[in-house]
Amino acid sequence: MKRTETPAAGRQEAAGPWVLTGNHYLAFPCVHPETGAIHRANVLHRGLMGLVEWAADPEPDPSGEALLAPEFAVDGRRVVPEPFTCENLDRWIPVFRGALTPELRVTGTLCTPGYPDLSIRGGCYLFEFENRGRAEATVEVSLRGLWRWTLRTIVDPQPLPGENRVGLSRLFPGLALEAAAGDASAAFAVVAGSADARYEAGPEGPDGGWADLSRGGSRAAPNGAPHRFRVAQTVRVPAGGRAAAAFYFGVGPEREGALAAAAHLLRLGADRLRRETRLDLARLARRTADPSVGALANRNLVFNLFYGVGRAIDDDRLYPIASRSPLCRPAAVFNEREALLWSYPALLLADTGLAREVLLRAYEQYSHRPGERLHYLDGGILAPGFALDHLCAYILALDLYVRTAQDESILDEPIVQDVLRELDANVFGRLHPEVYLCSTELLPSGEPAAHRYVTYSNVLLWAASAALETLWIARDEQDRPRLAGAAEEIAAAIWRKCTAEVNGLRVLACSTDLEGEAAVYDDPAGSLLLLPHTGFCDVDDPIWSNTIEWLLSPANPLWLGREPYPGLAGRERPRHPLLAGLAAMLLGPQRDQALEVLRRLELEGDVASETYDAKTGRSHDRPYHAPTAGFLAWALFEAFES
Repeated sequence: MKRTETPAAGRQEAAGPWVLTGNHYLAFPCVHPETGAIHRANVLHRGLMGLVEWAADPEPDPSGEALLAPEFAVDGRRVVPEPFTCENLDRWIPVFRGALTPELRVTGTLCTPGYPDLSIRGGCYLFEFENRGRAEATVEVSLRGLWRWTLRTIVDPQPLPGENRVGLSRLFPGLALEAAAGDASAAFAVVAGSADARYEAGPEGPDGGWADLSRGGSRAAPNGAPHRFRVAQTVRVPAGGRAAAAFYFGVGPEREGALAAAAHLLRLGADRLRRETRLDLARLARRTADPSVGALANRNLVFNLFYGVGRAIDDDRLYPIASRSPLCRPAAVFNEREALLWSYPALLLADTGLAREVLLRAYEQYSHRPGERLHYLDGGILAPGFALDHLCAYILALDLYVRTAQDESILDEPIVQDVLRELDANVFGRLHPEVYLCSTELLPSGEPAAHRYVTYSNVLLWAASAALETLWIARDEQDRPRLAGAAEEIAAAIWRKCTAEVNGLRVLACSTDLEGEAAVYDDPAGSLLLLPHTGFCDVDDPIWSNTIEWLLSPANPLWLGREPYPGLAGRERPRHPLLAGLAAMLLGPQRDQALEVLRRLELEGDVASETYDAKTGRSHDRPYHAPTAGFLAWALFEAFES
């Protein structure tokens, strides 16, 4: 495969089948690296409670048909270029380079501007031509479209019930793909940059030719039936000169809004959009002394920013989710550990204003049922099961925001103080009647806990109870947290009740029943490796040191230390380490060991997956997982900037 990422020094180049990009409104998660063809475009839709995607095939397939495929004709003759080379400009803007003829070069730049400008709801595809010959060339560049499926993704992509319509507006230029399901709809528009562009549908007639679409007209088909269309424009490239053609994309809750969004980008122009996008991405980048660390961390920082958060096209509000990629399943779901403990610290590094908005959104939308395993986009419960660390995440994310942004004004928000009181009462009601520890049903990973009292989760409760006292604004003299002063009691209970003896050494257990039974292993999604970083203990604490020595030894069957790509696995997937385990190791004495593994991993698109293959180093479960990417980026900056 001819593909060149701008790889980090000392890292193997990623070998994933897709290029991706996007902003908070529009994502292109599946772009072919050799053809520049867009196989998937998606938006977040609150009314439909998930991602809405336009696609030609029901499953992403690099060898399958594309939603939008660039095509070229030179001086009236169709040209199929050799496979493009691809690189990521500023870690996020795909650039495709190739030749149409020996004298005629083409560069395609797929740009998704709009951060932090909320008036931009779309993107653009800019094609630049360089003529090295002695004669002028006439180039027709088009996007050939095939739209069969509108898919809604919450957990797995499913066909959206309803019909698909392709049409033109009487008011705005361009062609719109509008999907309707009951009272809800979503539209994706394509506008060519040339005034004499052609918008065609077909093929039709006995000769299979294209038919011009009429202004204001549309064609409807049931979901799954093909819509074929073409948007074409022509440019003249002088001898020894250059020329360019651009296509603009817009999204909205219906056809006119999507076309208006694309027309707005057309007025701004592709050069300006590319320039401003590059400036915005440059502002996000953070420097590190080690270029390989900086390249990996910044790539995952940007990915988390745009794929871990989406702005719904029907209500313009932000929603933290697992991923904008349909390859990461479940994708359009919320849980507090992923959103507030993993993704959120990286959002704070990127943009404190956005991080404030995301935090308030979580408080408003999801805190009425805190700690449940998975939530729908609207806050309803998708998968029940209480996880203590999820509940604590609201308090810890708020505390991190106040300390990092140095912004205590958020504490004056009524919703914040109301939720803090609800969380305080909720946790207090779950405490053991005699021991200051709280029960939980699930480990941080979502796996059932062997025993109801999980050490890591209660360490987070210790941190949350201490933070609660500084975040609480008293409403009268008697108004104070029920957990006030509890941090010392919780810490003492953990050291007293959450340890066990292994080979004559005292270690921290993963969980306990408080009656003498304990399970000794680690959950990499909430690892005991992180305890010193939380401030709970020192790295030279003998019990913690004994624990880590055992966890990272052959005695622990979940430590895959003898594999080519070692790491910590969980009980449900014992042969595939979690990338979160490497991120946790970065924050402790094992930093260099973890970095050595990270340098060699072959992650798809150079972004994090939830797990990786210990034998090959390739992404495994849940590729393109934004919260893991955020956690990894934050851990790298924390470990190498501190």
